[in-house]
Amino acid sequence: MKAILYLLIFSFFFTIVLHSQNETNITYGLKLGGLHSKISHLPESIKGRDNTYSHSVLKSEGAYGMEAGFFINCKLNDTRVAIQPEILIRQSSETINYSDTTGKTFELGLKYSYLQLGALYKIYPFEGLNLGFGAFYGINLSPNHISYASNEADGIYDVATRQFYQDGLDGADDFALCISLGYELRKSIHFDLRYYLGVKDVVKSNASSFQFIENQNKSSVISFSIGYSFHQW
Repeated sequence: MKAILYLLIFSFFFTIVLHSQNETNITYGLKLGGLHSKISHLPESIKGRDNTYSHSVLKSEGAYGMEAGFFINCKLNDTRVAIQPEILIRQSSETINYSDTTGKTFELGLKYSYLQLGALYKIYPFEGLNLGFGAFYGINLSPNHISYASNEADGIYDVATRQFYQDGLDGADDFALCISLGYELRKSIHFDLRYYLGVKDVVKSNASSFQFIENQNKSSVISFSIGYSFHQW
């Protein structure tokens, strides 16, 4: 089912690109950027009903990642607004650090990758300066990509513990609202600063010996990217 969805989406974008060859109000190009992401309430979910965490600290650190993709900017005739659909590949992760009074430490990483599909409604108040509002749906491509590293017994239990987390936590698709601030130079270079606020649970807990509890674990992402348009207005 997802393969059919991908095919339809890419066909739609390809059709617009072909059409844009003869339209002066449509541009398209590529973008690449860095980001910092977080997933809310993960320490509470991981602690769950396990009393062994009562004398410990679990801290959410967030994680850095990258995103890259393709965009089409469709400027509405005789206006200062545009619609910009996008397809992006994004690394959107979270890191949890643990420490306790016995000196034990571990780092748990949820290393998710997403296929992001969405669009922005962009307003141009002055030349290339623009403000954008939109929404993106993220298809989780790596729902069980979890890392685990500890100082316990020189890490000999790390592989088994990581498997417990992989069995107990499932990454889910994401849906996020987006606001952006950008500037487009006359020579096709674009700069874009964005904030994505997730509105759905992106981590599902399963029955396991860790006794995780189900929470509303929502994503938040700050990104900065540089884009290049191959076809100018």
